[in-house]
Amino acid sequence: AVKPAECYETRFTASVAALRQINDDIEARLEICLTPDADLELRRVTLRNLGKEPRRIEVTSYAEVVINTWAADAAHPAFSKLFVQTEWVAGQRALLAGRRPRAQGEAICWLVHAFAGGDENAKPLQYETDRVQFIGRRYSLAAPRALIEKEPLSGTVGNVLDPVVSLRQIMELAAGSEVQMTFLLGAAPDRETALEAAARYASAARIEAVFQAAIGAAPLFHPAGGLSANRGRKPVRHYVCAVEAGARASQDSLPPYGSGSREGNEGCWQGGGFEPDAEPLQFWNGYGGFSASGDEYVIRLEPDANGRLRLPPRPWVNVIANPQFGFLASETGAGSTWSQNSRENRLTPWYNDPVLDPHGEGLYLRDEDHNQFWSLTPGPVPQAVPYEIRHGFGYSHYRHVSQGLQQEVWLFTAREEPVKLILIRLHNRQRRSRHLSLFTYARLVLGVLPGGHATELAIEQDGATGALLAENHNREFSGRIAFAAASPTDSVPIHISGDRTAFIGKHGSPACPEALCRDKILDGRLGTGLDPCFALQVTLRLEPGAAMERAFLIGEADSRDEVRRLIGRYSEDGAVATALAEVRKSWRDRLIAVQIQTPSPSLDLMINGWAAYQTLSCRLWGRSAFYQSGGAFGFRDQLQDAVALIYHDPALTRRQLLLHAAHQFIEGDVLHWWHPPVGYGIRTRFSDDLLWLPYLAAFYSRATGDWSVFGEPVRFLQARE
Repeated sequence: AVKPAECYETRFTASVAALRQINDDIEARLEICLTPDADLELRRVTLRNLGKEPRRIEVTSYAEVVINTWAADAAHPAFSKLFVQTEWVAGQRALLAGRRPRAQGEAICWLVHAFAGGDENAKPLQYETDRVQFIGRRYSLAAPRALIEKEPLSGTVGNVLDPVVSLRQIMELAAGSEVQMTFLLGAAPDRETALEAAARYASAARIEAVFQAAIGAAPLFHPAGGLSANRGRKPVRHYVCAVEAGARASQDSLPPYGSGSREGNEGCWQGGGFEPDAEPLQFWNGYGGFSASGDEYVIRLEPDANGRLRLPPRPWVNVIANPQFGFLASETGAGSTWSQNSRENRLTPWYNDPVLDPHGEGLYLRDEDHNQFWSLTPGPVPQAVPYEIRHGFGYSHYRHVSQGLQQEVWLFTAREEPVKLILIRLHNRQRRSRHLSLFTYARLVLGVLPGGHATELAIEQDGATGALLAENHNREFSGRIAFAAASPTDSVPIHISGDRTAFIGKHGSPACPEALCRDKILDGRLGTGLDPCFALQVTLRLEPGAAMERAFLIGEADSRDEVRRLIGRYSEDGAVATALAEVRKSWRDRLIAVQIQTPSPSLDLMINGWAAYQTLSCRLWGRSAFYQSGGAFGFRDQLQDAVALIYHDPALTRRQLLLHAAHQFIEGDVLHWWHPPVGYGIRTRFSDDLLWLPYLAAFYSRATGDWSVFGEPVRFLQARE
């Protein structure tokens, strides 16, 4: 963790920002200004050793590369980054990043990040442009791998897929001495101009002249409240993140719940934790493998010597959907929930960040007697214990043992209704009663991007159910009611907040929510003008050896009455568990239609469930995934997907053929893609779109014998003149 500064000051003018702090006998000053004749920012760092001993200092810069329009980057960050290339220019101690054009005449932009000054006797400059290498999958931006591990920056450049620019200077700072260096960051229309700008400001004298001119050009400006100095203080905290260095049995632990028996997916739990290798897995790759029956993909996470979970190289995600609603669930529990359209009407954010896999939703458990909290899934506040995640057909299941509690979470959506169901099972393994609080948190979007409709949203609490509600103001989805509720609704008090700032804190994170650190109960804040979220808290007492179930719901319905009906239905005793059983049976019945046995077990595994499941849940119903969340029907793509399911559900294939037929223009071309429910899209003249409908319609009729599809009347589209 970053150590709070002993002294922290900020000063601003219209042309210069200056920050100063003292930490562990090192005085650090950062001054920032712009150059007058180039698109270049100067960040000058001055370090002074106030102590009596020499110090070895590393100074590392970091910036994430975009060089694209805000809209293009926000809509699909991973895709936008694919076209950026980086290089190291040793002679100028500079990193360059350029974007490969995708179309003729596209405007080009180059980014330059260079280093000037520093200690002449310092070690050679280090550099990095690969974000995965810098941050690391198990780390965070606040504590990245590049700063935690004692390794040099890797020097990776080229087609890095996720670009950053980072420079590092390592120096020896004698007692009482001072060193000054400047990091330059700028943009230019071409490579030569970018390098020329960096070269122009490579000297300390030129940099000093720019700062002196800027300082003399404008009066001092104080931040809000007129403060120019802030003393570093720790926030008041009554609760802390729980730390458990391994699942172990304590003297007050009871025997394992259900030990010695295993039925279905209950697993094998031993000595305070489950036995990771209880079930042999097919095609194990070091992180996960398929269950013996082939209907679950099982991921097993183990902590390393430092307590960090060993995550897979990229997030492994289950796309769980019904025809009108769905969500993503990664191995850490992160994901995005949508209603009606996975791009145009997201209930919670889609982040598209394969390194950090941020949490726009979270599930937390807090021990009220010991003032500790953690997350029920492997993120955003994991414990240093083994976790097992099972991605199944229509659900994801998380389980672990920590803090004397056996903990399970099932995530799934109802078969047909617009609601995500979160079933939580807890078993008290200790010989003392436990006073606990369960929390659920969801950042609200109700649109495409966070913040797009935030100012329009009013968070309210339903008097009948205690649920949090928000009316949608997003174009064709206006009037729909988003909701979050606890189930059952009448057994325990529900505490709520609709204010994300109050829940995670200013500049906070779901990895350490301020409300869980500070407040006994949530603040109850509702209304408009908030950074909107749904946060619910229920308190409960769990006696020694006792087990319990609770559920949370998040969804969106046509009206408040429909919201109350859904909450009422899933508040009935056993209703959520019954819904889970129905979902699992529904998928089994659907996927059993095609089963093969070949000399290739891996082929059998894919065809006997997973290929069809992915096609229907991800491609046809969800039209979303971790790397792309389109939300639209593609004229070509979803036709191909639907025909792939012809032997599972020929009626579905027929409906899809007619849907696409209704998106042809009278002139003979088609909508290349369109967004439900309204149907707006883009009109193109791509030739391959025109071929797929007759080809696949003929294939359908030959395979099923149903030639009547060609007699179905379907309207053409007519464009405005």
